[in-house]
Amino acid sequence: MAALESEIEAHLLGRGSSTQWAALEDATKGVFREFGYEARVTARSKDGGIDVIVDHNYHGDVYAQVKHTKNKVGVRVLRELIGTMAVNGTTNSLLVTSSHFTRDVERERALAAQKGFVVELVDGGRFLASLNLAYRRSPPTISEVMAVAEPTVELIRGEVDL
Repeated sequence: MAALESEIEAHLLGRGSSTQWAALEDATKGVFREFGYEARVTARSKDGGIDVIVDHNYHGDVYAQVKHTKNKVGVRVLRELIGTMAVNGTTNSLLVTSSHFTRDVERERALAAQKGFVVELVDGGRFLASLNLAYRRSPPTISEVMAVAEPTVELIRGEVDL
């Protein structure tokens, strides 16, 4: 886990290698499990662009596409995820990266939401905060919780009272 955290920290600065891509997928699954969801990692290749599937009580299958890269994740990746969602009949997903997203991703995400496709964006900083929250030994502070869970997120609607 330390090697993965180190790579994410480097990616947030636009540096480093990406040797821990499988560990990032496994850690993404682990965070969901620690938050009380059933989650599974898909095949390491030929996965249709989906790396983790989360069984959500309200939304059914929620897909997570995980990108372990020092480069910013752009619109092309988001569009591929939305296409996969449309083909498979799901409307909720997460796009997780160890780095950052380009500015256009947020605009495109908003357009997709208008069409009924909800994509939660999780950048490297938010993912590290999620790891810290999931695997800590003492109760989190409210500011630590808020760094991870945005209260307007569709995926946590009805799950928690904030």
